[in-house]
Amino acid sequence: MMSLKLPYDLEEEILSRVPWKFLAKLRCVCKLWNSLILEERLNKKNLSFHMHSYSGEHRFILKDSGPTISAVGIEEQKNVVDPPSLIVQDFTLIKAQPCNPIRVYKTVHCDGLLLCVMDNQLLVRNPLLKETTWIKCGSDFHELDDAYSLGYLSHCDYRILRFRCASNSRNRPSRVEVCEVASKTWKVIDNISFDWFLSVPLSILSLRGTPYCISLREDHRAFVQSYDFYKERFQPIDDLPFSYDEMNPIALEIYKGDRLSVLEQCHKIRKICIWVKHWLMLTSWTKLVVVDIPEFPLIYPRLTLLSTNYYFVKNNRLVITCNDTDMKGLSIIRVINDKEFQVIKANEGECRFSFLCSYVPSLARVPGFSKQDTSRIRWRKRRFN
Repeated sequence: MMSLKLPYDLEEEILSRVPWKFLAKLRCVCKLWNSLILEERLNKKNLSFHMHSYSGEHRFILKDSGPTISAVGIEEQKNVVDPPSLIVQDFTLIKAQPCNPIRVYKTVHCDGLLLCVMDNQLLVRNPLLKETTWIKCGSDFHELDDAYSLGYLSHCDYRILRFRCASNSRNRPSRVEVCEVASKTWKVIDNISFDWFLSVPLSILSLRGTPYCISLREDHRAFVQSYDFYKERFQPIDDLPFSYDEMNPIALEIYKGDRLSVLEQCHKIRKICIWVKHWLMLTSWTKLVVVDIPEFPLIYPRLTLLSTNYYFVKNNRLVITCNDTDMKGLSIIRVINDKEFQVIKANEGECRFSFLCSYVPSLARVPGFSKQDTSRIRWRKRRFN
């Protein structure tokens, strides 16, 4: 029986439409598919295709007060009103010798890669491919003052942005540094004036390789700005589509892979409004969703450092994290319709979380990865459903 050989471009197009969890398993079919699946061009196609449609693979990265890091998500049921099941994956990093957990202060996400911040070193990792690379950094890190983001100039040229505003808890001088991940070299960026400071809790993300964050001017007007790795400077994008109130929870997220999304909840009536804006088009904010349910909980209390993350499932149904009022637990809230919502506890017991970020798995390669990098950590394989 003769085997049918498809054109290379057709094979690539077919594989680019396969969900990542099945695509990873197809690497063992043959050497050609393994090399094809790991190519940058196919990864970009796969990421773009699945970011524009809900694939059920969105996760929230949580870290408790200890070393435990978890990827938490929900699995939708066929019947919309049925409670979704909770999926928890253990992402804790363990030293190979001695066998101790590694303390991570915060984690940020960029297209399937996670940047883990530690005392005097950083780790860029792809949990799906189990690829890692370690990067040394200064030891003057402070959990409350320093902000991090992972981005890129191209998918082969990832960069780490680390900065500290002039307004910080220990009155340290402002500073901006950029690290080229492949070469692990740092560069201090001069001539950047800080007439703004970051909102608390911090809202920072990476969209198509560009870091974005919510910032506040001295008169407390809130706006979204980006960092341009080419021009090496911060650039204001647009004011928020609402008047900033420090009592109202706000959050910044990505919508369908190519748009910024900003959320505000009124702390009095609990009404949630979400706006979207295309990252490239010079358009104003467009109101996407309004959740007006009086019984809806406040997504986080005032003066918390833990941010809120959210995404949308089919038909723009909102899924959002919510801090318990006593700050000793976290829930995932799923909006069913205009009047109903479901609350799924994301943790058992009384546990305070030190950071939270969104995560969508992908087959993006880690720049500078070598097999030796994995010798410093041991991967836990446990999975809880």
